[in-house]
Amino acid sequence: MSASLKHAWFNLAVILLSLTAVGCLYPFIGWRANGALGLCGLLGFGALFYRKRKSEVVMDERDLLIEKRSALLGYTVFWVVYVLVASLFLPMFYGQNGSIPVMVVQWSVFYALVLFLGVKSLATLIQQSRG
Repeated sequence: MSASLKHAWFNLAVILLSLTAVGCLYPFIGWRANGALGLCGLLGFGALFYRKRKSEVVMDERDLLIEKRSALLGYTVFWVVYVLVASLFLPMFYGQNGSIPVMVVQWSVFYALVLFLGVKSLATLIQQSRG
């Protein structure tokens, strides 16, 4: 299994763990359950998959091309969702003259990271499986 494939599985596992924790805690503590997104800090350990061991090749040209395509898809999906949420859903929820609470803006950064990395990891897994 290649390093980028291991990294993609690891990212998806951490994201799933974080979102599950938020979902399980939300009925008990409300909006403060978003603090469970702090588990996304574990994503920083993904760089350990790219350590070079002896004369082993960590990533080749194909892996780099897959990473570029996956990142492009992640950014594209992020911007489409961002525009939809910012221009359609928030005005419908808070009204045309309403102000958006600071907590919504702060947590949107973390959910944007989860969305981007989730889509990027899924795209990596799909491209790697196609051979």
